[in-house]
Amino acid sequence: MTFRRIVRLPVAGVIIISPALWAAAPEGAGTCPSDAKLLNGGPTKIFGEGPGTWWELVINGLLTAGFVEEDDQINYLNQIFNTDFDCLDELKAYNLRLVQDTWDENHNGYVCAFQLRGTPANFNNPYLDLTFFGVTDDREEIGVDLAKPVPRLVS
Repeated sequence: MTFRRIVRLPVAGVIIISPALWAAAPEGAGTCPSDAKLLNGGPTKIFGEGPGTWWELVINGLLTAGFVEEDDQINYLNQIFNTDFDCLDELKAYNLRLVQDTWDENHNGYVCAFQLRGTPANFNNPYLDLTFFGVTDDREEIGVDLAKPVPRLVS
């Protein structure tokens, strides 16, 4: 195989593979920093159900921490948020609105969620690693449109 053919193979692979990677990204989502603690493998959708959503992270954390019964989940979340809601749907709406209003600075419905690896004793909460998450806004992809204002980046 000549040197010219060797060089062409990796370039063709990048051209063919790159569109597939773009298609895998959620539509409308920006990007998250590369971090070993990043959850969902990229941007997390704030609203919605199922994999890749904020509420899935919350529910999975509660279940892993042993809060299987809905009443236990309600009591724990009310304690964390210092609220007094009667049902899980109200707590869900409160939490999702809090995430959106506080962290979704580019208003695209996505944030970056990270696992906290802190010491639970510092927060007097043994479930810290399971039920608390680090959050930043996802960064919008900046295109070549120079008339569009550059979004503020959060680190």
